[in-house]
Amino acid sequence: MPEPKIIGERIEKCPYCHAKTLRITEVVHTIPYFGEVLIVTTKCECCGYKHTSVSSLGFKRPTRYVVEVEKEEDLNIRVIRSGTATIRIPELGILIEPGPIAQGEITNIEGVLTSVKELVEGLLQTAESEEERESCRRFLAQIERALKGELRFTFIIEDPLGSSALIAEDSGKVKTEPISSEELRRIKYGELALVD
Repeated sequence: MPEPKIIGERIEKCPYCHAKTLRITEVVHTIPYFGEVLIVTTKCECCGYKHTSVSSLGFKRPTRYVVEVEKEEDLNIRVIRSGTATIRIPELGILIEPGPIAQGEITNIEGVLTSVKELVEGLLQTAESEEERESCRRFLAQIERALKGELRFTFIIEDPLGSSALIAEDSGKVKTEPISSEELRRIKYGELALVD
């Protein structure tokens, strides 16, 4: 695999603390079975503000990527999610939609589940009613089962720009299908939602 190539690096004024310590680095990575991506990392040395975006450098069609997670090893499937992609896990009621400052990320299915788990643990700490706390506990129990490979589920990425991917060792495990124009009109921009 080719080495990542830094194509730009500069220092700018931070939008938060206004110090001229915001380092912006642009790097092109070649990802097997996917192609070239541009990763732009923005980090302020003064206040710690950080933002990362991942963008495909190739033109692709609106695409849905689907994988059935059937065993613990499937949690290692690589997830390349652009800032325009929606993640769905219907069996767990998880819907993660991109917001106005959504960041692209490269992780794996376990990493996505762990991020959701940490978010819900935070909700549990701030829940105001016993009913809310119990709902969080039930959800966390399901996430734990999924993280141990004890719960089968479907992991779906829908990307209107086709700039995302699921990469498994067995490439036949991941199904890709086009997103129809009708479906494309329904794709929303939002934030994390737990759907019953």
